[in-house]
Amino acid sequence: MPLRSFLDSLTRSSDLQRSFFEAARHAMLRAMARHYPYLPHQMLEDAAMLAFEQLWKDGVGQFVSPHAAESEGFQQDLVRYLALVIAPRRLLDLRRKAGREVPVGDLRQSNGNDAHDDGLFDRLLPPLEDDVVADAAERRQLLQRLRRCVDHLSPKLREVVQGALADVRQMDTAESLGIPEGTVKSRMNEATKRLKRCMGIGTERT
Repeated sequence: MPLRSFLDSLTRSSDLQRSFFEAARHAMLRAMARHYPYLPHQMLEDAAMLAFEQLWKDGVGQFVSPHAAESEGFQQDLVRYLALVIAPRRLLDLRRKAGREVPVGDLRQSNGNDAHDDGLFDRLLPPLEDDVVADAAERRQLLQRLRRCVDHLSPKLREVVQGALADVRQMDTAESLGIPEGTVKSRMNEATKRLKRCMGIGTERT
């Protein structure tokens, strides 16, 4: 398998291993800090370490790349996958194990096969610019407003939104609630509209 071949190549060279580790760690911390500016740095570091552990145990089987296993393109694709998919999921695990509220920012996470959920958070809040520090304070305010709006949803709408927050696929949410998947989709669409109205933004992304 390409991924196994790539990992084996790292074990043969300490320099390559160090270079990959630093590149991936930096990318994961930067990506998580952009999405979750209010979380402590140590929690982000812990999530990155869990992502590395998952990688070494061949636990990222969904990863695919069109590039050859030991090419620079393959490494870049893998770093991006760790930063945007694996590390944020391990961050969710840490939050849940600590018994803390799942951050509303996790709406940014796609549910993989549920393409209609992709970008839900981006449709509700403006994206971060390159200057992360300058935007962090304003974004925290927006997150607080969004969190309050989620709390004001009806129980039926809130439970499907909480499923998205926990990175649960809509088909699994439907099964756990004993309702059709189409109902989950329609409730998610209605929840998105109500969250926008609650936050005072229009149907068009600003």
